[in-house]
Amino acid sequence: MSAPPRLTAGGPHYYTLAPESAVGGEVYERELLARLPAHGIDLILGLPRDHRFTRRPAGARVQVLRHGLGLHWTRAPLIFAPYALGLLLRHRVDLLRGHSVRHTGPALLLARALARSRVPVVLHHHHLDPRWARLEAAIARRADLVVAVSEHARAALVAAGVDAARVRVAPQGLTAPPDAAAAGGNGAPTAAAAATDNAAAAAADTAAWPAGGLRLLHLGRLEPRKRPDLALETLVALVADGVDAALVVAGDGPLAPALADRARAAGVADRLAFPGRVDDAEKWRLYDGADVLLFGSTLEGFGLVVAEAQSRGLPVVAAAGTATAEAFDPGRSGLLVPPQAGAFAAAVRELADPERRAAMGAHARAFARRFDWDVCAAAVADVYREAVGR
Repeated sequence: MSAPPRLTAGGPHYYTLAPESAVGGEVYERELLARLPAHGIDLILGLPRDHRFTRRPAGARVQVLRHGLGLHWTRAPLIFAPYALGLLLRHRVDLLRGHSVRHTGPALLLARALARSRVPVVLHHHHLDPRWARLEAAIARRADLVVAVSEHARAALVAAGVDAARVRVAPQGLTAPPDAAAAGGNGAPTAAAAATDNAAAAAADTAAWPAGGLRLLHLGRLEPRKRPDLALETLVALVADGVDAALVVAGDGPLAPALADRARAAGVADRLAFPGRVDDAEKWRLYDGADVLLFGSTLEGFGLVVAEAQSRGLPVVAAAGTATAEAFDPGRSGLLVPPQAGAFAAAVRELADPERRAAMGAHARAFARRFDWDVCAAAVADVYREAVGR
C-alpha cells in the first residue's frame, strides 16, 4: 500500500517552543510538532519573536512574527489573521491548524472567510475555561474538526453545544526521562530499563523534603486552578492527626507568598519546602523521591503531571471531576477523591501502607506505557487528512 500524500499544515502560535518549558500546552505543541512530519504532515509555523526554541523542528518552516510572548487573545486576530490570510492567498497550506481555540481560532476562521477559501480549519482543544466556555464553544462549532486531548475534554465540548461529529480524541503522550531510554519507546521496558528504574527508585534523592515521614509532592504552577492550597491543607490535616509527613510544593506563581504565610500560621512551615520552578532533571528526581503525588487541580484537559508520576511508579491522590481520571487508573494506581483537604488526607492515610503503595506503583508504571507521543502524532495526522478529504 502506498503512503498517503504529504500535506502542509500551517498556523500562528503564541506559545514558546522552548525545550525547558513544562507548561502542559507548550509541551504538547513541542512534542507533537516534532513528530508530525514523520507522519506525512509538513508544517509552516508563525512563531513569536521570542519563541526560544534551540533547534528548528525537522520538516517545519518557521516564520517569525512581530508579536512577543504574552500576546492577549483579544489582540491576536490583528496579527494572526493577516498571517493566515497570506498563507491562503499564496496557496501554501492544505490546512490551517490552531493550537488554541480562543487564541487562534477566530483569526483562522476570519482569514478563511476573507480569502473565500475552502481550506479546512482544525483546532486543538485542551480544556474549557469556565470564563470563556460559551465563546470557545461558539468558535469550535465553526471549525471543520477539533482535536481534543481526552474524552473528558471532548465531552465538555459536546455538552457546550459542539457537534460530536466534529470532535476527535487524540490522547497526548509522555516524554520518558533519560534513564528510561533503554525501554522500547513507551512500550514494554527491557530488563536493563527495569533495572535502571529500580536502581533510580532505590537511590532516590530525598533531600528535598525538610522532614521525615511520608514524602508528599505537589508539582505545578502556583495558581488557583492548580490548587496548591489543597496540598498544603492536606499536610495541615495530616499533621493535626499525628501523621508524620512532609511536603514539597514545586513550581512558581502568584500564590507562593500566600501559601508561605498559611504554612507559618498553621505551624507546618518546617515540614514544607518551596523549591520554586524546577528543571526537567530535578522534576524527575522529585517524582522518584516522593511517596505520593497530590494533584488537586480542578481544571485539566489531560493531567500531564499525573501521567509523568505514574511512569515513575508514584501513586497519585487526585481531584475528581476532571480529565485527570484518564491519566491514571483510579483505585489501582492512585485514588480519585473530592477536592477537599479531609478527603485528600484520608486518601494519603490509606497510602501510608508501604505494601499498598508498592502495588499501586507497579500498576502505575504499566498503565503509563500507553501514553506515546508518536501514537498521538499519528492520530492527529489522520484527523488532518480527514479534514482535507472532506
